[in-house]
Amino acid sequence: MKKIVFFIVAVALLSFSCNKYCNCKYYVNGKLQKNTKNEFIYENGKCKDYSEPKKVIEGVSYETKCK
Repeated sequence: MKKIVFFIVAVALLSFSCNKYCNCKYYVNGKLQKNTKNEFIYENGKCKDYSEPKKVIEGVSYETKCK
C-alpha cells in the first residue's frame, strides 16, 4: 500500500515540475498596468506565442507581452 501511495505522489510531483509558467504583462499607451500580471501554465508553444501586438482602439494603444 505504501508503494502505491509513494508512486502516486512521485508521478504528481513530476507532472507539476514539467509544466512551464508564462508571465504576461498588459500595457495601455505604453505604460504597464498595475496588478495585471498574469501567470499561467502553458503546454504547447512558447510564452512569446501568447503575446499580442500593439492595437490602437479609439486612440488608445493596448499591448500584451508574455515571457
